[in-house]
Amino acid sequence: MKLLTVEVESPLPDVPHPSMGEQWVLVRFHREPLGILQFTQGCSASKLAATIAQRFSDGILRHIAADSLADGGRTSLATIGDVCPRLDDTALPTMTAAVCTRNGANRIAECLDALAALEYPPGLLDVIVVENAPTDDETRHVVARYPSIRYVAEPTPGLDWARNRAIAEARGEIVAFTDDDVSVDRGWASAIGRLFKSDPAIEAVTGLIVADEMDVESQRLFEQYGGFGRGFDREYFRVDTAAGEKAARRHAGAGRFGAGANMAFRRSIFERIGTFDPALDVGTPTNGGGDLEMFFRVLKEGGTLVYEPSATVRHRHRRTYEALKTQLTNNGVGFYSYLVRSAHVYPDERANIVRLGTWWLYYWNLRRLARSFVKPSEFPRDLIVAELRGSFTGLNRYARAKEQAARLDASRAGDPGL
Repeated sequence: MKLLTVEVESPLPDVPHPSMGEQWVLVRFHREPLGILQFTQGCSASKLAATIAQRFSDGILRHIAADSLADGGRTSLATIGDVCPRLDDTALPTMTAAVCTRNGANRIAECLDALAALEYPPGLLDVIVVENAPTDDETRHVVARYPSIRYVAEPTPGLDWARNRAIAEARGEIVAFTDDDVSVDRGWASAIGRLFKSDPAIEAVTGLIVADEMDVESQRLFEQYGGFGRGFDREYFRVDTAAGEKAARRHAGAGRFGAGANMAFRRSIFERIGTFDPALDVGTPTNGGGDLEMFFRVLKEGGTLVYEPSATVRHRHRRTYEALKTQLTNNGVGFYSYLVRSAHVYPDERANIVRLGTWWLYYWNLRRLARSFVKPSEFPRDLIVAELRGSFTGLNRYARAKEQAARLDASRAGDPGL
């Protein structure tokens, strides 16, 4: 049962009865997400309307009020509900949308369908697939079916090598990243572009990631674990470095900003603070953390990061229990690898990073593990143990991954094509 997206200003559909799992409904007004409704059985359009009015009327009224203020009161409230004056897609920046994959031929078509359907001013959007260390040509053949999408192979294994290749190949002022198990909303690129256009100080944007489907137990467990969702309100994040504020005191828990499946940056920021650390993330001993480290680095180096829920993507969660268990293990490895890296690069942040790592180990891991003995049915204990084990493993992985990245970088130096 794919996620159903409904627009309040448009005729509402009936919600189908889910044959398995749950039917999730993303409710939006003028493309702004208001929240998610969950149904275990079908629902008529009239009942859906009543539920939306009960749950989201305050958010709708706030949005209309903001529209009226932006419009200067020139349009009546009755009319402004039909057209949002804040959805101005003129003078948007040029953008490169990049998806990194590895041997993803069997899963990337849905992602590419969504990227090919993006709504963005003609001539301003460039879409690229960077395949990391491919072992066959199958993905290349799939991408060839999409004339508007470029394909590039990055031979050095590691997700952050692929991300950095995307930056080098990018033609746009903005570089937006997503993953091959994600489908972007039609307005994803426009929402990102409008935000960057609104404020030159914004250097990074993350967005809402919702479940594409909720059919099997592993997907439900991932959402119960925390999922990727970070709420439905726009948030601005800055660090007053001039006043001596420490970034790690409030922002070292960088997962609060979002995830690599939905992130965008001004390309110019990479010239100032450097590109992704190739010792982090999938394809290296750290198994993750590259996105979190970049979010933290943007703030540490004086940049502004904005979480924008209107930039929405749908993520296809793992469909098997073992795949979820591996994911949670890697979450632990990647998070603590990122903390080790940041503590090494920024000694002035070390005390706050150690404090966070210790607190997280207790609050998120050990406390939940203890709770599982009191309420064993609340969340599977072996999944908690998997992440806990990964957390301890991550404390030792970054040094090894850094040495590996240095060797790979040295081997690339003699290749004129890289």
